Amino acid sequence: MARVTSFHMCLTSLVFCLAQPALAQSAPTATNGAAADGSIAEIVVTAQKREEPMQEVPVSISAFAAETLASRGVSAVTDLGMVTPGLSFPSTGIGSTPRIRGVGTQVVVAGNENSVSMYVDGVYYPSAGSAVMEFNNIDQVAVLKGPQGTLFGRNATGGLIQITTRDPSGDLKGNMEVGYGNLNTYSAKGYVGGSLGENVAADLAITYKNQEDGFGINLFNGEKVGSNKSFAVRSKWKVEMGDATTATLILDYSTNRGSDPAYRPAPGETTLLGVPFVGGKFDVNSDVQPLSDNEDYGASLNISHEFSGVKLISISAYRHGNWKFAFDSDGSPAPIVSANGVVPDRVFSQELQLISDNTGPLKWNVGVYYFNRKSGFIPAQLQAPALGFIEDFSTRQNTESFAGYGQLSYAIDDATSITTGLRETVETKSFGADGTLHLLTAEFDIPLGPTNNSQKVTKLTWRAAIDHHLSRDIMIYASYNRGFKSGGYDPTSVAVASYIRPEVLDAFEAGIKSDLMDKKIRVNASGYYYDFKDIQLNTYINGLPGVYNGKSAKLYGLDLDVTAIPVSGLTLTAGLSYIHDRFGDFSIATTGLLPGGGITQLADGSALGKRLPNTPDWNINLGFEYKLSIGETNLSIAADYSHSSKWFSDPENRLSQPAYSLVNASTTMYFAQDRYSLKVWAKNIGNKAYAAQLFPQVPIADVIAYAPGRTFGVALAAKF
Repeated sequence: MARVTSFHMCLTSLVFCLAQPALAQSAPTATNGAAADGSIAEIVVTAQKREEPMQEVPVSISAFAAETLASRGVSAVTDLGMVTPGLSFPSTGIGSTPRIRGVGTQVVVAGNENSVSMYVDGVYYPSAGSAVMEFNNIDQVAVLKGPQGTLFGRNATGGLIQITTRDPSGDLKGNMEVGYGNLNTYSAKGYVGGSLGENVAADLAITYKNQEDGFGINLFNGEKVGSNKSFAVRSKWKVEMGDATTATLILDYSTNRGSDPAYRPAPGETTLLGVPFVGGKFDVNSDVQPLSDNEDYGASLNISHEFSGVKLISISAYRHGNWKFAFDSDGSPAPIVSANGVVPDRVFSQELQLISDNTGPLKWNVGVYYFNRKSGFIPAQLQAPALGFIEDFSTRQNTESFAGYGQLSYAIDDATSITTGLRETVETKSFGADGTLHLLTAEFDIPLGPTNNSQKVTKLTWRAAIDHHLSRDIMIYASYNRGFKSGGYDPTSVAVASYIRPEVLDAFEAGIKSDLMDKKIRVNASGYYYDFKDIQLNTYINGLPGVYNGKSAKLYGLDLDVTAIPVSGLTLTAGLSYIHDRFGDFSIATTGLLPGGGITQLADGSALGKRLPNTPDWNINLGFEYKLSIGETNLSIAADYSHSSKWFSDPENRLSQPAYSLVNASTTMYFAQDRYSLKVWAKNIGNKAYAAQLFPQVPIADVIAYAPGRTFGVALAAKF
C-alpha cells in the first residue's frame, strides 16, 4: 500500500436545485404522484438523454416530481437518502458525498471528484460547494443507479443524480413561502415566472435560510456548532428563436456559511489528553471554531435546434466557486491538529449532442464533451503543534478532458429492444504544489516542493442492454456496463505528487419494471453484481489522512422500489436495498486504542473480506401520504421511515456506526382552492445522533461528527 503522510481534508457536497427542461410528469397529476384517474402517474425522464417514460428505460431509476418532494419533506439533496433505496450521503470533510449501492469516494476536494455524478439541467457539477442548498423551483429529481459512463462520462461510476427545474411559460405565476423552526430558524422562498412576450419567458427563484442556533455548543469558547445561513438566487430565460430553435440561459448565485464540521472523540474514547469527553451529544470541545463558508455562481446556455427527425443540442457552462474552511481535527481543546484554507474552483464545460427522435425502431444519440477544471488549496495551513510542526502549502490540480460517445437502441420487434453504446475519454490531470514545513522544536523551516507532475489516461467505457416486454405493463431487462472514475492527486501531497489511479467498475444487472392492477401498484426491482478495481480509499497515518488505491472489491445486491395507491388519496411507498460487499486481498493500515487515550499504528493487515466504507448491508425506506378534503379545506398527512443497518467507516473495519432509524413527518392544510397552505413538519423526530463522519487519527483519537439532530417548524405559503 502506498502511504501518503501529507494532510488531506475532504471537503464536499455539491448541488443545489436549479434549472432546465427535460424531466417532467407527462400526465396531469391530481394528488401525491397520482394521475387524474387515480392511477400512479407516469414519469418521463432523460436517463438516456431523450425524453422517455421511466418504466420503459432499462436502467434502475428512482424519480420524484416536485409535489412528491415537497409533501415528503425532501428539501435538500442530502434528504434523498430517506426516500431512495441504495442511496446514502455520508459526510467527508465539510460536506456530503453521495454513495449509490456502496460506490462513492472520500477523495472529493481541490480537483478530485466523486464517483456519483450530479447534473443540474444537463450541466455537470463537479465541486462540493453547493450541495447543501435547499431545493427551490424543482421540477423533478431522478436517481440513476449503476454506472452511467457511456452517456454521462467519467465519475458516474456509482450512478447519477439529475436535477431539473421548472421551465417558465404561459401566464405570470408564482409562489412564496415563509417559515420558522426550532433552533431559531427563519426561512423564505419565492418563485415568479411566465411569458414576457411572444417568444420570451423568464423566471426568478430565491431561497433564504438562517438557522441561528446550533445543534450543540463548543464548550471551549461557548460558540454554537451546527448553525447555518444560506442564500441562493436563480433565473432562467427561455427564448424561442423561430419554429425550430430554442435558447435557454440560466444564471445562479449562492452563499452558504456554517459552523461545521464539529469533531469530537468517538463514543467511549479519549484523546491524547486522557480525559473523557463531557458534554451533550451534539456538543464539541475544540480550540478551533469550525467554519465552512462557500460562495458559488455560474451560467449555462442551452441551444437546441430541430432538424428533420434529429435534434442538435449545445450546452455551454461556466462555474465559479470559492470555499473557505477551518476545523479542529483532533476534537479536543488542546492545539494538537487543525486545518484552514481556501479552495477556489473554476470549471468550463461544452457538450454537443445529436439525438434522433423517438419514431421508428432505431433510436440513437451521439455527442462530444469537453471539460476543463482548475482547483486546489490556495492556500492552506495544517497546524500540528503537538506533533511539532506547522505546514503552509498551496496545491493546484487542473483537469482537461475530451470525450466522444454514441448509443443506439433498436427494437427487434414490438416487445424486445437491444441497446449498445461506447464512450472514449482522454483526460489529462496536472498537479503542482509548494509549501514550507515549520519545525517548532528546532525553530527550523524546510521548503516543500515545488512539485509538478501530470498524467494522461485514455479509457473506453460501454453499455450493452436488452429489454423485453412480457406485457404492456411489465418489462424485464439485463445490462452490462463499464464505468470509471477519474484519477487524480492527493491534493495535499506537497513534497511528492502522489497520483491516484482511476477506478474501474464492471456492472452486471437484471431487473423488472411493472405496473399492476390498473396501475395502482408499481413494483420495480433489480439485482446486480459489481467487479470494482483500483478503488480510491483513505487511510490515516500519524494523524494525517492519505489517499491510495485499493486493489479490488466484489459487490452484489438487490434494490426494490414499490408504490401503491390502495384507495383514493392514499399513496404508500416502500424501498429496500441489500448490499453484500467485500474487499479483495491488498494491504491496509490498522490501528488500536491506547489505554491512556489516543490510538496507535499497528502492522499493516489484509483487506480480504473487509467491508467497504459507509456501506450498510440493509437500507429500508417506508412512507405514506394521505390527502383528504374536510369541507373546503384539503389536508395532506405524510411520513417517512428510514432504517440503516450497521456500517464501517474505514477499510480496516475497526470503527462502525451502529444501526439506526430516522422518522420524518408533515401535515399540510390547503385553503381557498389550494391557493394558501399551512405546513407543520419535523425531521429526525427521535433526535437520533448518528455519524456523518467517523475516522481514526493516529496517534490522536478516533473522531466523530454527528449528522443534524431533530428539526421542526411551520411554513405558510401562497401561490398565484
